[in-house]
Amino acid sequence: MDALQFEIVRFLAAKAMQKRRTTYQQVGEAVGWNHPTGRGLGPHLEVILHYLSDRGLPPLTTILVKKMRRHPAEDAMAYIRGALGNIDIEAAQQEVFSFDWSTIHELAPIRGALPAGRSVWLTSFWGFDPASWGCIGFADEWRRKAYVSKSQPGGLVAIYVTKNRGPENMRGKVVGVLEVSRELGHAKEFISGDRWAEKELDPARKGKWLYAVKATRAWRIVPEDWRPVEELFPLAYGGSNPELIGANGVPVFPDEAENLFELDVYEVPVYGSADPVDSTIQTLESALAPSRAVRPSSRPYWVGETDGPKHLYMLRLKGDIAAYLGRIAEDLEDKHIIKVGFSKSPLARRDQIQSAYPKGAFEWEVFKPDPQPENAPYVNAEVAIAGEDAMKKRLVDQGAEVLGGEFFLAEDWLIYNTWIAGKVAAENAQANDDA
Repeated sequence: MDALQFEIVRFLAAKAMQKRRTTYQQVGEAVGWNHPTGRGLGPHLEVILHYLSDRGLPPLTTILVKKMRRHPAEDAMAYIRGALGNIDIEAAQQEVFSFDWSTIHELAPIRGALPAGRSVWLTSFWGFDPASWGCIGFADEWRRKAYVSKSQPGGLVAIYVTKNRGPENMRGKVVGVLEVSRELGHAKEFISGDRWAEKELDPARKGKWLYAVKATRAWRIVPEDWRPVEELFPLAYGGSNPELIGANGVPVFPDEAENLFELDVYEVPVYGSADPVDSTIQTLESALAPSRAVRPSSRPYWVGETDGPKHLYMLRLKGDIAAYLGRIAEDLEDKHIIKVGFSKSPLARRDQIQSAYPKGAFEWEVFKPDPQPENAPYVNAEVAIAGEDAMKKRLVDQGAEVLGGEFFLAEDWLIYNTWIAGKVAAENAQANDDA
């Protein structure tokens, strides 16, 4: 096996030692593969499978599955059957989990490469805004003590929004994750002044959740990966009533915690913390692991992402743009302020940009694609860059006003032509990439 294949094996062995399956995206991000969804990994996995079989070792690649699945896809099973025959896949995975991979020196997992020992809990909030609400809170001291005694320092708490309160598009969905410390205090210490005043003025919330545990880091799940809580955590949610989950929190079983680690997230600030955040869009698994180098960019307003499938996007600023720009309204008829770019998640990019603006009458919306396809259409960043560059070139060539970076003031007709130009350029680049 070559160096890349040994790196893949060590990553899989680390997952196996935790008795957890993993996905192609997680493997891709861990080893720096150009296509984290698994495109092109097949030949390497076949070599690994035969290497393990020849040495009489359990078939590690059987724990490599697609997101939210327990068993390998049928095309992967063809490789597995070719090497091992018509095996019982569930039994093979259990053999992988029960083997002590630390005894094989050259395949032993690298310590600290994965979020080992991270307990996961589930609770509900009325929203998710760690920048102003940096803690989890309990109604009574005994509830807080119970959580602290059963959880671990640096544990993770998955947050779903209650089904009867909070933003409608978030209700009932798991939208974020907090890393929780052992620092205890009154909730007022960990909540911004305006949010505290807002809470205490609301009769339904006044005097509640005062026994707090401070959060140290936070990640927002990209909107495309928001899942109903009963779908993501059927056992943890189904085994308790919502009131108990909201009041006490409940532990999440390891098999269900796997689902959380597979989701795409980006880090967001926590109230009271001055630590820098990594806004890279990546799986939670990768966000918790020691960071790999990400290719830097000289482009303004750039936010890092692991490579893999991408969307082109066009954001539009909603509001009175004449007032925003300080100009005469008649001069801006049929014009819009837009931003063009690419991302794994246009909705997440919108939220990241919006978070830099004070709350007010101006909001960014995802103007294109509309509707957004379920799966990103372009295989990697290089393909998407061709589309983004084509959009910027079309805007400049056709007289759009450059407002800085990737922001432009353009007329309706040019905006639509620009979108078409970007899609055509990306599709041509993808065709060349496939050739």
